[in-house]
Amino acid sequence: MAGAVPDSTDTPLMRQYLDVKARHPGCILFFRLGDFYEMFFEDAVLVARTLDLTLTSRDKGKDNPIPMCGVPHHAAAQYLQRLVERGHKVAVCEQVEDPRLARGIVKREVVRIVTPGTVVDEDSLDPVRACHLCAVILDRGKAGLAYLDLSTGDFAATELGPAALLDELARLEPREVLLAGADEEPLQARLRVPFTVLEGPLSVLVDRERALGLLSPVLAEEGPGGLKEARALGTLALAAAAEVVRYARETQPVGRIPVHRLASYRTAEHLVLDESTRRNLELSRTLGGERHGSLVQLLDETRTAMGGRLLRRWLGAPLIDLGQIRRRQDAVEWLVERATLRTELRILLGEVYDLERLAGRASLGLATPRDLVALRRGLEKLPVLVAELAAQRGALGLPSLLELADDLCVDVAGDIARTLVDDPPANWREGGIARRGLYPELDELIDLRDGGQSEIARIELEERERSGIGSLKVRYNRVFGYYLEVTRANLDKVPAEYIRRQTLANAERYTTEALQVLERKLLSAEERRLRLELEAFEGLRRRIAEAALRVSTLAADVARLDVLCAFAETAHVHGYTRPEVDDSCSLELTEARHPVVERLAAQGRFVPNDLLLDADGLAGAQLAILTGPNMAGKSTAMRQAALIVLLAQTGSFVPAKRARIGLCDRLFTRVGASDNLSRGESTFMVEMRETATILREATRRSFVILDEIGRGTSTFDGLSIAWAVAEELHERIGCRAIFATHYHELVALGGSLPRAKNLSTAVRERADEIVFLHKLVEGGASRSYGIEVAKLAGIDGSVITRARQLLAALEAGESGEGRRGSRGRQLSLLAAIEAGPASASAPPAVAVVAEPSAIERTLADADLDSLSPREAQALLYELKARLRPRA
Repeated sequence: MAGAVPDSTDTPLMRQYLDVKARHPGCILFFRLGDFYEMFFEDAVLVARTLDLTLTSRDKGKDNPIPMCGVPHHAAAQYLQRLVERGHKVAVCEQVEDPRLARGIVKREVVRIVTPGTVVDEDSLDPVRACHLCAVILDRGKAGLAYLDLSTGDFAATELGPAALLDELARLEPREVLLAGADEEPLQARLRVPFTVLEGPLSVLVDRERALGLLSPVLAEEGPGGLKEARALGTLALAAAAEVVRYARETQPVGRIPVHRLASYRTAEHLVLDESTRRNLELSRTLGGERHGSLVQLLDETRTAMGGRLLRRWLGAPLIDLGQIRRRQDAVEWLVERATLRTELRILLGEVYDLERLAGRASLGLATPRDLVALRRGLEKLPVLVAELAAQRGALGLPSLLELADDLCVDVAGDIARTLVDDPPANWREGGIARRGLYPELDELIDLRDGGQSEIARIELEERERSGIGSLKVRYNRVFGYYLEVTRANLDKVPAEYIRRQTLANAERYTTEALQVLERKLLSAEERRLRLELEAFEGLRRRIAEAALRVSTLAADVARLDVLCAFAETAHVHGYTRPEVDDSCSLELTEARHPVVERLAAQGRFVPNDLLLDADGLAGAQLAILTGPNMAGKSTAMRQAALIVLLAQTGSFVPAKRARIGLCDRLFTRVGASDNLSRGESTFMVEMRETATILREATRRSFVILDEIGRGTSTFDGLSIAWAVAEELHERIGCRAIFATHYHELVALGGSLPRAKNLSTAVRERADEIVFLHKLVEGGASRSYGIEVAKLAGIDGSVITRARQLLAALEAGESGEGRRGSRGRQLSLLAAIEAGPASASAPPAVAVVAEPSAIERTLADADLDSLSPREAQALLYELKARLRPRA
């Protein structure tokens, strides 16, 4: 806070506030005062402006009033979410002792710091999307990357190159990134997420002993993902993992972060999808940024939140190990064949709450009694689910991926059932959460409370009869305790021994010696009961935290079962088949469909297509040159092939009558037009950069789809680039590829390159209209039907007529005798321009250029090679004069 501290801050409360604020200078401080979180000074101004709250002030009558605003504590989550979404960090400072028992000012402490990557509030989290906090440390051309989902404890690290780093961050979709060793601006421009620059020299951050010291409090020495395995990590990966843990622990000063093991991985262990491919294939969002219509959204038939998150993870990182792929396929096929069992399993799964995040909330010390009851109910469904699977095991047994862990955490569910009532109140800190039979003393106190209520009712009845005041009531509040309330109309009947407590506008409140004795007895019992209940709950929450690894392990099995059931359900409902995935370099699809477009199209309107590519050249061509008009289905056909490869290597069945897919190591797409104005890159620059990446990183096992390479520049430049790229894919890389283009000159490649073929989208011509058949056929297209497509789109008839006139002129210039090439096109176009626009009713104007115009004759007769510069200039002036508008 700049400037001198105002005198109005010299109070115990404000001194406490300023002390806490000084220890968290980079955070907005949510300071708990009763039923509100209050903000002061610059925090108040910022929050009021950001959240559109009323800005008021403390000590308004003094010379230096303190800016102030606040939010109700019961609605704080929504305000926190809005602040965090805007990239702010918020320190939540709670009252950590009962105000009724405090001597002097209430003790307050920061219990958590909420940042974009450490959100754990249930209302602020997307149930089916991980909330990743990432750390990136770059040094000498290598990057260490670690990610942590604080809500579940999912924790992993890797080392990779700078180029692969962007692709991996695109897969993880982090909410926040910690960065060291490089300028964060280029990364932030690409990812557009909040960044925190790690402080300290790089030499300190990458010190291995320091990193292991930060990890040792959360990882066991032995076992999967323990410290012993962590020591085998590369230095940068280890350092990134340590920084993620350090940051997460700083944001949770009270709770214990739910981290138990650190997984190491390599991006090459999965089918690699770069940032452009993820976007073009619309895996998690459409090109318009919407979730509806994405592959994940339409395929998500999961019944649990943890299954939904796992589905996104699988689709974002398909497998390249044939054994793993086939094990998933075996499980899906087993479930497809057992529709009744699958339905029963999905019903049970729908009753299982988010075990991963519930266990994580227990570890963090944030779980409520309702959270733990939800955890218990989910765990209680699992023995039933296992029994259903066992009953259908069959002679060949159960596919291994459908087996759940032997440890079903029955003891955890039993512990919760013994401790908590079935329906705990929302305001659980007021008690009423412990089950009878937990402690004998607690049962006695509950009986005393219930008996005390009967005693209160007895006193109320006796005082009514003794005083003759029929409306007299015994009531309670936290300030005055129990009291007798008498309306003003009955004050003359009040017995003399009543002791006045409070005067209201329409009533008086009294007490009696008997009521005071009972009050002390009940309040003492209530305080002891509440203390015992809260102690019992805190003990239960600690025990659940200690069992969090067991629960998380079981949750992973349940999530896997959920995703496999979802794949089977999709296959059954939509007619997907099991693909044959092998070690070849072929791609054979029979009656293939686009998994998203098919669902969004009208029933029965989607047209399936066949495709055959083979990088070995044994069963077909390796490169397909795809031509045809816009809107005829070229892009859909290409993307559906890529998506079928992705689904097959995820372990899912695919939308095709038959599919044989040779294992791919990478998928590449260059589809659609986009720019990056923030980096000063035009559409053509983005297109060329993405194409360069494909040519640099594709291997013979990759699958590449390219659409309209070279369209962002002049015709001859674009054609030359497209031709050279197609030859590079065929000659040097040798991968399976589909190359869609409107440059019909590329059709020549289909006949000249030994492993290339031409494909086109079929069109039926009818009068002056066309009908798109959306069917791939052998052979190249001779026309792009652009004008017909423009007409279908609603372009005005006069524009269409004029376009046809100019097209006819250009085509005549291209084919006319002695006028081939660019010069012929220019001559014909000049003649068409000289003739002027055709009327809407006029036929296509090819006749206009049947005879050379005066300008054409002049140019045709001129001997350009013998003209002097002055004579050439004079000729140009003459032609220009003829083109001037006529009066």
